[in-house]
Amino acid sequence: MNANATVVPTSKPPSSATGLLPARRYQPKSFEIDTFGKLSEATQGTHMDLYKGYVMQTNAVLDSIATLGQVGGEMIEDPARPAEGLARRLSFELGGLTLHELYFEQFLPQTADTTGCFEKLAQENFGSIEQWKTVVRILAKTRGVGWVVSLFDASRGYLHNVWVGSHDMHVPAGMRPVFALDMWEHAWLADYGLKGREEYVEAVLRAASLQCLDARTIKT
Repeated sequence: MNANATVVPTSKPPSSATGLLPARRYQPKSFEIDTFGKLSEATQGTHMDLYKGYVMQTNAVLDSIATLGQVGGEMIEDPARPAEGLARRLSFELGGLTLHELYFEQFLPQTADTTGCFEKLAQENFGSIEQWKTVVRILAKTRGVGWVVSLFDASRGYLHNVWVGSHDMHVPAGMRPVFALDMWEHAWLADYGLKGREEYVEAVLRAASLQCLDARTIKT
């Protein structure tokens, strides 16, 4: 099981003669996690396939960016077309890739004991870990597709809960994600039904590993 991010360069550095950028490749991670709550193996399998789709699409966008210099130098001569569109698309695809990895990683089996780092951070910023969960529950009722994400401002010791629209909207810069709750319908609708959103959120809060959240909190 490989839980480390992998980016594999597949070409030489840019050539001043061609103006080409180096190609980059993301490899999908393997997450061997047990189902929890009402989530079925079929839903987990579909969810994993969707994640792999974001990996594939991220690589496709990176390929397009790398070859911009081959189609007339648009990156320099006309930066809005197609460079701007590709940059926006990369934000969406890469956000989907990263948030799904954060989400799945939370449910991996843990062997170490909790250090209490995340619980202490939640208490300092929300009053208690239960109050942190309450705010997560409230944000999870946000209409539309997106994520509830807990972000750690390591420079100030602050923990924020935010709603990330889609995969890439309203994301504060410089924050470290430590918890991710997928609120796209594919994550829960098939097993929980139209009225099961809150039950799904409770299952995630119970299943998310405090050891994983601890590690993300103290990671430099």
